[in-house]
Amino acid sequence: MKISKAFNLGVEQIQLDFVDIDMSRDYQLYIDPFLISTRQDPWSVEVDRTIKNFFSKVAEHIRNGENEKAIELFQFMSEPKETCLGISKTGTVNGKGVGEENATEIIKEIIRSDAIRTGVVQNIEDIIIFVDDVDKDKLSDMTTNIIRKHLVDYTKEQCKIWGIQLKEDETLPYWHPVEEDWITSKEELLFYNGREILLVPKSIVSYLSEYNAQKYGWNFVVTEERDEQLRRRTALVKYRKYKNGKERYSLPKKDVDKYISSQIAEGEFESRKDYLRKYTQKKPELFDRFRKSRSGVVKSISNEQFMEFTGYSDVSKIVDALIISIRSIPVGTKNASEYHKFVKSILEILFYPNLNNPTMEEKLHQGRKRVDIIMNNIANTGFFRRLQEINKIFCPYVFIECKNYSKDIANPEIDQLSGRFAFNKGKFGILMCRTIDNKELLYQRCSDTYRDDRGLIIPLDDDDIIAMLESIKDEQSNGIEQILEKIKRMIIING
Repeated sequence: MKISKAFNLGVEQIQLDFVDIDMSRDYQLYIDPFLISTRQDPWSVEVDRTIKNFFSKVAEHIRNGENEKAIELFQFMSEPKETCLGISKTGTVNGKGVGEENATEIIKEIIRSDAIRTGVVQNIEDIIIFVDDVDKDKLSDMTTNIIRKHLVDYTKEQCKIWGIQLKEDETLPYWHPVEEDWITSKEELLFYNGREILLVPKSIVSYLSEYNAQKYGWNFVVTEERDEQLRRRTALVKYRKYKNGKERYSLPKKDVDKYISSQIAEGEFESRKDYLRKYTQKKPELFDRFRKSRSGVVKSISNEQFMEFTGYSDVSKIVDALIISIRSIPVGTKNASEYHKFVKSILEILFYPNLNNPTMEEKLHQGRKRVDIIMNNIANTGFFRRLQEINKIFCPYVFIECKNYSKDIANPEIDQLSGRFAFNKGKFGILMCRTIDNKELLYQRCSDTYRDDRGLIIPLDDDDIIAMLESIKDEQSNGIEQILEKIKRMIIING
């Protein structure tokens, strides 16, 4: 049963920030430490810092010859069944997780490979490329153990948003970057039928198909070796002279790949990954190029992919239901919570994968002020990226206020939202409201706030939200951004 069904959330995966797992089976999705490392939002940066802190401690022990200490750090790894991510031999949640025994073998293989001591492996995600018997399932499991506390805190926030009850219990061990050790703590945890569940943000999972030994080997090492063989005119190179006197030297990559395989078969290298390690030691710049090339390729799974993955592809039905819902919510204070719930249900549809990790009624300024919703800005392209790079509006977080008013929004509501902005949090917000009779006046008020250097606020009424939802239904890929960009332009340029 899926999380959304088990807790009667009344929404589909496309409306959730976390992976809506079916708790009776495993999902062939993986927590991706490389994807996390490419993010610049505060949550991802903090998680990445924890991962790097753990691995740097392991690397420090290995470089100092303290192998037993490195092995000891891996003995706290468990098979994390709480996320239901990864693939198992049986197709159930009792699969081939990393486990304590497997983890010990992994660290011993890391030590034996000499990959850390020689500098080939510098990050935990690199072991999937250079260390034998480490696959994407085990890499994801190890990462889950290390960042468990971050996932516990994320789960608590999501349960707060959706009104799910928690139960206090002791966590499994997680890595504490300040203590530089594994610890446990009493936390409010999510349980279903006696089983603990960890919710995982959609934005940090992938198929782990772009950062692996196959991609690096074929696209970089084999290509480099082919070019080298061509330069040297080795016996592998094919020569042909045409009737017109022109000469041509060629070497298919598949022939180079067979040549490498023959070297491994003859015992010159232990395995394909051993070949990659030794080749990279000679040409470390090759792996640097590979890492840089992956930054633009490794991305969060899209909402469309999630819908296909979960077997629900009729987005138009969800959109139609949401449009009916917003039109049926009465305006006024009595129905404010219903409107707030509606806004909560559309944030992921409208703004994922650019915004994620919503928190509700966040306390600011030591609790003196509150904001309805705050989301992390994780955009690498598009409107939310241009806000920072072109408009120079600092916005690692996006503040969202919901006003279920029957009248137009005025200066008090604009001042209230701009008062939530802070130099270390951001200066951009979205003001959700029901209707705007005089949009020109409201945009002018937002322009006054912007020109006074009190931040940029974009107001969105029901008509704007419906237009955004319709653009999704009509498969207009840039429809939402065009609406946001148009309003932004009117406030910044025409104000």
